[in-house]
Amino acid sequence: MFLPTSSLRNAIRAFNSTTKLTQGNFPCTTNIVASPFASIQRGKTRTIMPTFPSVEEERVYRKEHLALVFRILHRFGFAEGVAGHCSVRDPVQPDTFWVNPQGKSFARMRQSDLIQCHVENGDIINGELPVDASATSIHSQMYKAAGRGKGQKGGSDGGVESLVHVHSPYTKAFSALNRTLDMISQDACAFYNQQALVPFAGGVFDNQEGARIASFIGPQHKVAILQNHGLLSVGRLSIDEAAWWQINFEMCAKTQILADSALRSGEIFVFANEQNILDTREEIGSPEMGWFCLAAYVEEEEWHSKGEHKL
Repeated sequence: MFLPTSSLRNAIRAFNSTTKLTQGNFPCTTNIVASPFASIQRGKTRTIMPTFPSVEEERVYRKEHLALVFRILHRFGFAEGVAGHCSVRDPVQPDTFWVNPQGKSFARMRQSDLIQCHVENGDIINGELPVDASATSIHSQMYKAAGRGKGQKGGSDGGVESLVHVHSPYTKAFSALNRTLDMISQDACAFYNQQALVPFAGGVFDNQEGARIASFIGPQHKVAILQNHGLLSVGRLSIDEAAWWQINFEMCAKTQILADSALRSGEIFVFANEQNILDTREEIGSPEMGWFCLAAYVEEEEWHSKGEHKL
């Protein structure tokens, strides 16, 4: 379940003793100090992360949000043929994960379409439809190498609970430049020193290549720039978080390319100073903030879905 660090456990206890409200698709509390967003919000209430009475209910939440993530990514124009795969670790059987079948429309994804695979080797253990070999290879080896994510039993802040990989246009172009984002915007600060560069080695069809990619991604990284390919984003806490880093990086890559193209001869960029970058990353770059940044898109997509993603 989410948020089990000692300070957040105390916050949850406090939260459970106060009034619980619903704002869109996420809970709020009148207990200001119970929220990880206490310092960045104002008013009588604060947003708080979801908690679950059982891992079975958390499984339902994770699968439904994974289905919504595909629909959101489609709405952003990130679906490209049969390319792209996103997954979330199963909280009931954490040595397994749920991923999309290859060829299923992102726009029509339902939680029942998802395929359950084993972390150890990527083998399918639940589902009849085929899965992209690059998905089973990359995702299984990432989950295996990193271990369980933030707040999980036996997990760590550097563990992995979800992964997102799509072929978005600006990120795909940026991946050919052999560099990371410059700190030219507030949004880019969220990725400061948290971007891995992974050299291209052709298509991914086996676990050996998946393990090679995983070896470049450390516990501090939010994203891996797969050179000449695209982006792999990491959720240490939730699938919502991983999806937001993917979307946000695409926005930053677009900004970077536009800024690069507008730079005149002799000009240089205005960069933020390092302390301001670090402070900004602390404010907008946490796993909790990654989850929350997707919330508005989740609400919109739930409205569009009319419950179909839950089927």
